[in-house]
Amino acid sequence: MDQVLTRRNLGKLAAVAAAATSIGLSGVAKAAEAMGDDWFATIKMQHREIDRRLMAVKNASTHMARVAAFKSFAIYLTAHSVAEETSVYPAIAIKESDAAAKQLYHEQDDAEILVGRIENALAMDEDAQIGPMLDQLAMALHAHVDEEETQKFPALQSAADARLNARISTQFNATFNRAMS
Repeated sequence: MDQVLTRRNLGKLAAVAAAATSIGLSGVAKAAEAMGDDWFATIKMQHREIDRRLMAVKNASTHMARVAAFKSFAIYLTAHSVAEETSVYPAIAIKESDAAAKQLYHEQDDAEILVGRIENALAMDEDAQIGPMLDQLAMALHAHVDEEETQKFPALQSAADARLNARISTQFNATFNRAMS
């Protein structure tokens, strides 16, 4: 669990440092264009990849394969979460409400605690406990993703002007890429 939280905190620190660096609109627009300026489409694609990686953990045939698949899953999930938390959720707080953004943050925190429990069970070779925890995590992630994709994110994308949407895209992509490297 400490590794997951450390990666997350480092990702947040990098995102804050990047956000502190002021760039002009033309720089935001160029970067968004180069990386894909539809942050919502990128996030939906990543949600499918998270699900695919979680299924790889569930379907792993050996303990070592499960550990490797889980590590890949956890790193990707952490990068995705940090990117949402530093680019999308603040925009939701601005355009919708602090409560809506805080709810999404808390849902991700709950998932990270479960990821830490799974990581610990894997480290202790407690494979019998992994299946139910993976199922619980899958249910939590699917509920979270459904809310984001059907309510929160479409509302934000509609409420945001082109400039804010480009900024969200740029910040999301940059933060995700830093966290994955």
